Amino acid sequence: MIIGSIAAILIMVWFYNTANGRNPLHWAMAGFLVYSIVSLLWTVVITPDIKDAAMHSRNTLLMWVARYAYIVVAVACAVIFNLKIGYKKQDD
Repeated sequence: MIIGSIAAILIMVWFYNTANGRNPLHWAMAGFLVYSIVSLLWTVVITPDIKDAAMHSRNTLLMWVARYAYIVVAVACAVIFNLKIGYKKQDD
């Protein structure tokens, strides 16, 4: 939980610093929303199945994946969003 919160704050700071002519506060909020929505969807849809499989097999690596994969996936989606949407040239 703490690692996920730290990742969300770092995403917000990164989006704030890469606003590229946009309102930095709005762009930071957009980064936070992308991160939050992806992590919430991952936690609700995917994590229960991974936890179930890990409990039946008693696989420690699978438990680590169940606990922290949402952070990796959400950060990756936020990075892709910033690189694809954030660096497009804006018409002045």
